[in-house]
Amino acid sequence: MQIRPKVGLLPLYIELYYSSSPKMTPVVTAFRDKIADRLRAEGLDVETAKICSLAHDFEDAVAAFEKDGCEAIVTLHLAYSPSLESSDVLAKTKLPIFVLDTTPTYSFTPSIDAGDGINYNHGIHGVQDMCNMLLRNGKDFSIFTGHYLYSDVIKELSDAVRAYAASKRLSGMKTALIGDPFKGMGDFDCGREALSSLGIEVIDCQPGEIKPFVISDDEIKEEYELDKARFDVSAVSFDDYAKTERVALAVRRWLDDYEIGAFTMNFQSAGLLDGFDTMPFTEASKAMARGVGYAGEGDLLTASVCGALLPYFPDATFMEMFCPDWAENRVYLSHMGELNLLAMERGHMVVRPFTFAPGFDPTTVYGVFKPGRACIVNTAPTKDGFRLILAEGEMCALPPEIGSFSTAISGWFRPNIPIRELLKKYSLAGGTHHSVLVYGATAESLSLFARGMGAEAVVIE
Repeated sequence: MQIRPKVGLLPLYIELYYSSSPKMTPVVTAFRDKIADRLRAEGLDVETAKICSLAHDFEDAVAAFEKDGCEAIVTLHLAYSPSLESSDVLAKTKLPIFVLDTTPTYSFTPSIDAGDGINYNHGIHGVQDMCNMLLRNGKDFSIFTGHYLYSDVIKELSDAVRAYAASKRLSGMKTALIGDPFKGMGDFDCGREALSSLGIEVIDCQPGEIKPFVISDDEIKEEYELDKARFDVSAVSFDDYAKTERVALAVRRWLDDYEIGAFTMNFQSAGLLDGFDTMPFTEASKAMARGVGYAGEGDLLTASVCGALLPYFPDATFMEMFCPDWAENRVYLSHMGELNLLAMERGHMVVRPFTFAPGFDPTTVYGVFKPGRACIVNTAPTKDGFRLILAEGEMCALPPEIGSFSTAISGWFRPNIPIRELLKKYSLAGGTHHSVLVYGATAESLSLFARGMGAEAVVIE
């Protein structure tokens, strides 16, 4: 289930207008409530403060936000508001500040009434006054500008709040490691001390540990009925299905029992660890659809980031950039057999020939990435910490027939910039070969994940 972060909506207004223009009060109050409703519609829980004009108003509002568990403050200038009334308390709060710079009127032309038009739409210079003072007081903030109806400003701000809230889930995240990481893969290996600095707790799954989580035949049959409703299972016999799901469902029960938020497994461990007689590809895909993070090859860092993002961006998925398509300015995304079911189209189950480890051939759900705007989110270890690398683009719609690619996890990502520039800048920034793909959110909004985890954000554009 998607988590709705709680924010405090802080309306700013000048005391002078209560006496000089009393007719404005009900109008600006209605605008505040309209913005609150729009934020709620974009997935936030909103606590709305009364309109604040004087220092004590702001002090009371911010104190209430902090007491009531708000995760951020969204400011909304209903008109000009002198910054010295608000800047001190905003600079002192530990809550992040998200500035919503918008106005009621979309088209401000000589055809509108100058008096009312100016009075209701001049909040932008209040924003400028406040932001200057926040910077001078050393308080970070994010700002999102545009008309609340005729731009994506409300969604972009809401996505940014979700990204910031997601970063805080890293602290206390339990991430399970099944088997040893792929030997020689260095890019995502940051060491357990670095993971601990983010608050991530590593849970090592011991050989035989899932064996007590016995799965009954009735449970497998129930899962089979669910899968028949989700995708095409006609190419797989029930016996083959049951062999894999007996392992996969035991993994699920173990994850639930230990309250694990993300996991990773090196496919080379399949058949070598007691209880893991095959690679549980199906559970990796289903776990992501339930909000449990995943990454391949023992990548604890990417799995944890995936697990932090999923409750706020439910169709995010683990993936790798595999092959450039220079001719069509795009790159092929895939992995061995894992794709969030919420990010998948044309799902169909097959028995996957498996020659990489002694485990038996697993059943696997193959499909294509659904089309739509998306952003690559890569968490790269650096010499001194972490860097979040972000690249926007489009997951391409694919034709009905894609030949042999139908027996793989397949998708083509077209970045906003030439593919040669993406690949060059990505590697210069230190991007690793494991990433998370987030649908529908911009790089600007997702950069708040970096701020929340204390990392640098690099937007490739």
